Amino acid sequence: MRLRTSSIQRRHLVPRCLGCGREQVAVQASCHGCGADLQERPARSYAEMEGLVEFDAPPAPADAFQDWRRQVTLERWLLTAFTGAVLTAFVMHALGVMWT
Repeated sequence: MRLRTSSIQRRHLVPRCLGCGREQVAVQASCHGCGADLQERPARSYAEMEGLVEFDAPPAPADAFQDWRRQVTLERWLLTAFTGAVLTAFVMHALGVMWT
């Protein structure tokens, strides 16, 4: 949450029932003042209604195919590096045996 103004007070950020304006201090199913259904019309603060608060967009869900592709690519690079290390060790050993 990011504020678009520097002069905001606590009372502007408190969620209130849209029916009667009563403060909603906890998550409830209905308003204690007027009985309005807060699931249907959730309580909002003055700052939210006036656009003084900018909410950060939730991150996009990860694509399963991209995650799988990234994993496969990483595994192939690790396999290539391991194979290269083993082949290098084998060649160095073979050259060492030939020169002695």
